Amino acid sequence: MDQVLHPHVLPFFQAHGNWVFQHDNARPHTARATQDLLHRSGIQVMPWPALSPDMNPIEQFWDLLQTQLNRVVPRPTTVADLDRAVRQAWTNIPRQASNTLVRSMHRRCQAVIDVNGGHTCY
Repeated sequence: MDQVLHPHVLPFFQAHGNWVFQHDNARPHTARATQDLLHRSGIQVMPWPALSPDMNPIEQFWDLLQTQLNRVVPRPTTVADLDRAVRQAWTNIPRQASNTLVRSMHRRCQAVIDVNGGHTCY
């Protein structure tokens, strides 16, 4: 809450008005304190069923970012080094890669429908 919600999420929602917050039911997201803070702050949370498939293309994007970071030599040893490495890795990912992931949403949704909410290749 002190590292993400208070410094980033709450100010964003206060500045940008009526948005719906989406998370993936990870434990920190579903903790009572987190839920209470979001509720007290008036942030609407998208209902997300437990054990639902994660179709969010950002997960594959994180993999692309990790692949870029694994190529960094020497490995970052300070927060500043890591910050630089992440920023550089981010810029090294071609825009086409993110566009492809976003355009895959129709296929992702159809795959989940086809397996009645079960496991997919995504």
